[in-house]
Amino acid sequence: MASSSFCISLSGASYVVVTGASQGIGRAISVEISKQLGPNSLMLLLARNKQELAKTASLCESDDVKVVYESIDLSKATVKEMNDVLNNSIQGRKPSDFTNCIIFHNVGSLGNLSIETARMEDVEELRQYYDLNVFQVIALNTQFLKMFKEFEDRIIIVNITSLCAIKPMGGMAYYCSGKAAREMYFRVLAEEKKHIKVLNYSPGPVETAMIDFVLAEAVNDNLKDVFLSFKHQGTLLKPEITAKKCMRVLLSGRFGPGEHVDYFDDE
Repeated sequence: MASSSFCISLSGASYVVVTGASQGIGRAISVEISKQLGPNSLMLLLARNKQELAKTASLCESDDVKVVYESIDLSKATVKEMNDVLNNSIQGRKPSDFTNCIIFHNVGSLGNLSIETARMEDVEELRQYYDLNVFQVIALNTQFLKMFKEFEDRIIIVNITSLCAIKPMGGMAYYCSGKAAREMYFRVLAEEKKHIKVLNYSPGPVETAMIDFVLAEAVNDNLKDVFLSFKHQGTLLKPEITAKKCMRVLLSGRFGPGEHVDYFDDE
């Protein structure tokens, strides 16, 4: 992990957006970041499941932190809808009111695991996958940047990535290629906007519903064996554990612009 000269203080009023906040890593990150926020902070939680979002919100709210949440399908949301949900969340406050403006891009899916890479030919299915995992992430991030365009030095972006973004995994062509494209976008952004803090955080193998999806859907035997070994050997991480590591990395500032930092990297 690269060293750096900055450290992030969240003692002031912060504005925080978390996508995919209704369960798993997204919920855990929301809870962990809420513990760090100073008075008059505001959180916006986004996902499709409004009932589960309400549960996450209840875990995050405090005297210092107000939480709003919105049910939104980010795979289909228009740019206007994204812009509206961000601006409506501020509810009369101004971008200048916040000393930190943070977004966690956690939303994501695994893609079709039931087809071999050499047989991928459904372009519409590929488009739908890239819409949610790459294109719409970029669009939402752009709306976030626009909202705080006069205060870019206050912006912090955390992209939840994966080892699969930099290391190929047989049977996961959708996931690996999507994560790689998404991570490279954020690395280029960090290269261009050096005063914006950008972290690509890889949470490691986490105990979420995605594990069961892989075991049920994957046709690649090696892929199934890898995930079965995670499960049987008890090496899967709890979402809360990797969320705590993400917070430590973020607040310490010990990462380079757009750097890929894995849960298992030394701190």
